[in-house]
Amino acid sequence: MNSIKYLCSIETRGIKMGIQRTKKIITECGNPQINMPSIQVAGTNGKGSVCAMLSNIFITAGYKTGLFTSPHLVNVNERIRINGIPIFDSDIDKFISKYKNNIENIGATFFETITAMAFWFFKKNNVDIAILETGLGGRLDSVTICEPILTIITPISLDHIEILGNNIKDIAFEKAGIMKKNIPCISSFQKKTVKDVLINQSKIKGAPLHFIKNINYNYNVNINGDHQQDNANLCIQALSLLKNYKISNNTINFGLKSVKWFGRNQIINKKPLIIFDVAHNADGIRSFFHYYKSLNLTGKSILIISLQARKNIKEVIPLLIKKFDLIICTETVGKNPMKANTLKNMFCNKATIIKKPEKAILKGLKLISNEDSMAIIGSHYLGPAISKIFKISFDKY
Repeated sequence: MNSIKYLCSIETRGIKMGIQRTKKIITECGNPQINMPSIQVAGTNGKGSVCAMLSNIFITAGYKTGLFTSPHLVNVNERIRINGIPIFDSDIDKFISKYKNNIENIGATFFETITAMAFWFFKKNNVDIAILETGLGGRLDSVTICEPILTIITPISLDHIEILGNNIKDIAFEKAGIMKKNIPCISSFQKKTVKDVLINQSKIKGAPLHFIKNINYNYNVNINGDHQQDNANLCIQALSLLKNYKISNNTINFGLKSVKWFGRNQIINKKPLIIFDVAHNADGIRSFFHYYKSLNLTGKSILIISLQARKNIKEVIPLLIKKFDLIICTETVGKNPMKANTLKNMFCNKATIIKKPEKAILKGLKLISNEDSMAIIGSHYLGPAISKIFKISFDKY
């Protein structure tokens, strides 16, 4: 598709923080975000899962629901969905055909362009609610041009320090940028430093701030991992702050029980057991580790891992070394992959290098029997290799 090739070509413009270009391109699109009910979600880990849960709950309740997430696993269409169905290539063609000159004149980046496309697509289809995952940070992120009826902040930890700041206080300040005057904001449990920043920013912005209460709703969540119960609790308490939407407990129950979210402790094969998780920072990998350990697996365990450059996972390296019999370091394509050699050096003698992800996964499969297990973690960019080898799609729920 020429339009999709064009979108991919402007990824070379990189990440440019700030919302001025987004405002310009969204104005050319007729400002579709105005008067569009939306929920914006920011944080370090769990944003995508929370968005997926909320989206499925609203769909279950009978609302036409837009969902904007990032990044994608295989196809760019995955980022923009209505009622779980990705945007069609034909709609991407229409948008690019209509606004390509504006995109070029403004110098809009890939993310700025696709954010505008999401709002345009949701408006065109008259969604009842749009669930929006913040791309990076919050204060200077394109998604923050929305007019939310609620904002949500998931747990905040160190990540993207090269862009957001090299300490937790600065990162919390950036994430708090999604708060808006008189718009309620609900946050997960946070470290004290983060909590103090959020409270201070809520006062400055005039945004009513709530922190989730320690209530165990004990819903059955169709995404693996104990931490997903925390994400579900955040969703449930967030919904209680909304007006004008009728969502029963039965709807919440079914929405959580039927939600699908790819690449989160996703079991892609049962014998041998193969799990795919996009955990790409220390906290995310720690959550994956606890889930993997809880399975009480016997037999050989192999880890395939790839990271983006500048990721610091040193604190969880000992956990992985202890758990896995062999670690295969690989190197994805993408904006800024970590060199496989660099990754291997973190794991000492227990790791080997197979640079191409497909070859790494195939090698792992050759080394395990039906009683063994393999985990593939560390990056969304592993999606194409997994999709090809296991013949699975990340498009349809």
